Amino acid sequence: MSAKPRVLHFVTGGGSGATKVALELACGHLRTGRYEPLLVLRRKKASLPATMQAQIAAAGLRTVWVDRGWKWITLRQLAAVIAEFKPQIFVAHGNSEHLWGRQAAFAARVPVVLHVEMNCERYPFWRRWAARKLAPRTTATVCVSHGVADHLRSLGLAGPRLEVVHNGVDASRYSAGAPPFGTRSQDIVMVARFARQKDQPTLIRAAKRLVDSGWTGQLLLGGDGKASHRRACERLVASLRLSDRVEFLGRVSDAAPLYHRCRAAVLSTHYEGLPLVLIDYMAAGCAVIGSDAPGVNDIIEPGVNGWRFPQGDDETLAKILTQVLAGGPAVEAVVARGQADAPARFSLGQMLARYEALFAELVSGSKP
Repeated sequence: MSAKPRVLHFVTGGGSGATKVALELACGHLRTGRYEPLLVLRRKKASLPATMQAQIAAAGLRTVWVDRGWKWITLRQLAAVIAEFKPQIFVAHGNSEHLWGRQAAFAARVPVVLHVEMNCERYPFWRRWAARKLAPRTTATVCVSHGVADHLRSLGLAGPRLEVVHNGVDASRYSAGAPPFGTRSQDIVMVARFARQKDQPTLIRAAKRLVDSGWTGQLLLGGDGKASHRRACERLVASLRLSDRVEFLGRVSDAAPLYHRCRAAVLSTHYEGLPLVLIDYMAAGCAVIGSDAPGVNDIIEPGVNGWRFPQGDDETLAKILTQVLAGGPAVEAVVARGQADAPARFSLGQMLARYEALFAELVSGSKP
């Protein structure tokens, strides 16, 4: 067994944002050499995306799968993994894996147990009850934004120590080859799964206002999500007579060329954890517009690196879009600041360094 501290990351194997963060951290531990990682994935109906499978293979990351389904089966399998790996640190990512993971870690007496909260989750009462029982025993709770931290405090689910660590992205994927803002089309893009939370209808209504005032561009909506929500958006587009101005792109596998085409990029959401798509938009050199919502506020400083509008307010959103699509020095200065902020504030390296420094402090404090 390695002399390095051993850290076990437990997360869903469905390829969510939580999966991505856990995978980036585990691979990062291999690069820094400070920790010996194990990534434990809980099976889902959806398979792990091919890009994540390739990342695991390229890094040589050790992974273990546990079954989905009955809770007692998952806990039994986790107990066996913990007994073999003997981690000093157990990191439970995402809902509901953070509940089951912490239960298994406490039962096995893992010295340091972390709960990573990725979003402003709508906890049903039974999960809230379970999380409140676990919180006092949790060594540290890590929230990906101040909005998430406020949400956990309001529910009484924060442990004795709460830290905010922003998720990181590889900004170079989108900044490389980004064209000057002034050369771009009048098109507007939003990439998000179709769901009530994301509120594509507000953006569609704003596009209608733009069309009525003479806008000549296209609205590009990428993402999959719930078929019922997409159909509702398609019906709204048809009722507003925008069918020739709105494109439904489905899942977007390579977003960089799409972002590079557009001047404006929007996220009209009601709540988030830390919406990495906004950081991707910034890195790509778009004018970034987000609703005034938890998670968004950690990224966008209005008039400095982007623009914000009140949730559901299509009139204000249309006014902001009119401003940014017109361009000019003031708009381009905000866009440039956003493009600089993406790697400066939200890099994978910063995220990894924050976690590893926290691990070192907590492991040192757990020793007798």
